[in-house]
Amino acid sequence: MQADVVIVGAGHAGVEAALACARLGKKTIIVNLYEDKIATMPCNPSIGGPAKGIVVREIDALGGEMAKAADATALQMKLLNSSRGPGVWALRAQSDKIKYSKYMREVIKKQTNLELVVGEVSDIELDENNNVKSVFLSDKRQIITNAVVLTTGTYLSSLIYRGSEKFESGPNSEKTTKYLSDTFKKLGINSFRFKTGTPPRVLKNSIDLSYAALEPGTNKELAFSFSTKSFVPYEKQQPCYLIHSTKETKEIIENNLNKSAMYSGEINSVGPRYCPSFEDKIVRFNKKETHQIFLEPESLDLDTFYVQGFSTSMPIDVQEQMLRSLPGFKNVVVDKWAYAIEYDCIDPQQLKLSLELQKVGGLFTAGQINGTSGYEEAAGQGLIAGINACRKIDNLEPLILKRSESYIGVMIDDLINKGVVEPYRLLTSRAENRLTLRNDNAEIRLKEYGHKIGLVSDEEYKRFLKYKEEMHSTINILKETRFLPKSDLANELRILQQADLKQGLSGYEILKQPKVDINIIKKYVKEMESLTDNQLQNILIDIRFEGYIKKENETIDRFNKLEKKQIPDDIDYAKVENIAVEAKQKLEKVKPKSIGQASRISGVNPADIQMLLFYLRKNYNKI
Repeated sequence: MQADVVIVGAGHAGVEAALACARLGKKTIIVNLYEDKIATMPCNPSIGGPAKGIVVREIDALGGEMAKAADATALQMKLLNSSRGPGVWALRAQSDKIKYSKYMREVIKKQTNLELVVGEVSDIELDENNNVKSVFLSDKRQIITNAVVLTTGTYLSSLIYRGSEKFESGPNSEKTTKYLSDTFKKLGINSFRFKTGTPPRVLKNSIDLSYAALEPGTNKELAFSFSTKSFVPYEKQQPCYLIHSTKETKEIIENNLNKSAMYSGEINSVGPRYCPSFEDKIVRFNKKETHQIFLEPESLDLDTFYVQGFSTSMPIDVQEQMLRSLPGFKNVVVDKWAYAIEYDCIDPQQLKLSLELQKVGGLFTAGQINGTSGYEEAAGQGLIAGINACRKIDNLEPLILKRSESYIGVMIDDLINKGVVEPYRLLTSRAENRLTLRNDNAEIRLKEYGHKIGLVSDEEYKRFLKYKEEMHSTINILKETRFLPKSDLANELRILQQADLKQGLSGYEILKQPKVDINIIKKYVKEMESLTDNQLQNILIDIRFEGYIKKENETIDRFNKLEKKQIPDDIDYAKVENIAVEAKQKLEKVKPKSIGQASRISGVNPADIQMLLFYLRKNYNKI
């Protein structure tokens, strides 16, 4: 067999990488352990959330598929953090996990230039220049290729833990991949072990929901994808529910802590800080008597709830006690028991910002193999790795997204410059420019990239330009349209106690007032009638936060100046005088391309940067 690019694994990272490569005209093979398990959801059946939802919008703006799949298979759509500032607003879809995987299988099946091969990649062959030459499958089949993207998820030498029980397995009792860990050693790629876990799934009809609080979706036309025109009707959205653990639950954990695989010493690897096991919550927040637990539907084809927030590695008998201590769970019937899973991943500081290995030409990695957690983080990396694998083949510069223009850029920059000591999760707090990296403006920030790369069609790009022009035109109209104190708008705003116009003001000036609802203004400006909720949101934020956005953009400009100060590839950091030994080691390991990147490496201090600048001016006549 032969292909331009081979993708290893068909999870969320692998699907995006494979589709990107095939759509960019490259003959692509995606190798997966199963034919039917494509983009599955072994953990939480949802897409989006704080920061993550913005990543999904960014994937869509760049021409990826996750947003379309999430919209098409949503059971519920919700706008999170709407009572807070716009920098943290985010969409979240409760997904039908069976339909989501089926959707992606159909997309893979229909995509030209893309072939699914069932098997296990066991080795990677390099040529004399340390570039990828081929991959071998465990059944001795060989695929000649120019580039490989590894997206092995949590399947790499994975072990399942439940109490004292330990066995080789991938998620949901699936196969594990054993051989690539040995390949990493052979290639000199450093790896380590991480862990994650998943909660039980229980039958809906065994739960007394009278003890639970209803958690409905948002009654608005919400979608991740720019191209989505059909929305899930509010009345047809599936409800989620909220309960709280009890004091009895806490006591059961405390009395059986030595039986937990995590606390008995069975597991030594590090788990995700921001998605801890339930026993970890009890230990870390011991003064807290109860914890939130969400009951979330998994699929219209399943009669199960995902017990969100109740991940555990306790043995089954203790899990049963824990579950029965919850409100409404007296007669609970368990469909799947919880477990913890441990797996191999690589040190991401061995990567370039393109997600290509520094040591191996044409070998890219994306997703949980890079030490991240979450479907959205994986998909974002997969899309970038796929794009850059194609650009590597075509001898083009890689697509490197800046921290200042995307959450995907923040994530990749963090992985390469800071490394990971625990599974990495994207948070809004990781971004310095939250007001400009918003849910509503992903297209404005990234659509041009998607079009130039070739993943966004001319037709869609024309629609986007019209979309952008409509907002620009509306803002100008709002600046030019004045409303007098006795106008119908002024009277309505006064009655609603949103504003009291003492003098004539433009629509633009009125919208700067914090209580004014843009939908009230919309009724009096006919040009706004056809605008989408997302356009209105974008306009409102740009007007109301104009001063803050201006200051943030000034900060970004200063930041970008450091990014333009390039570091030569042939620099020998051992010759840079008066910088700390740790800084020399970190700089040599990461090999930053710019002063800006160097300044963000953990262990490199401002004094080290000053000495580096001095060295570059003196020896390279740069900066």
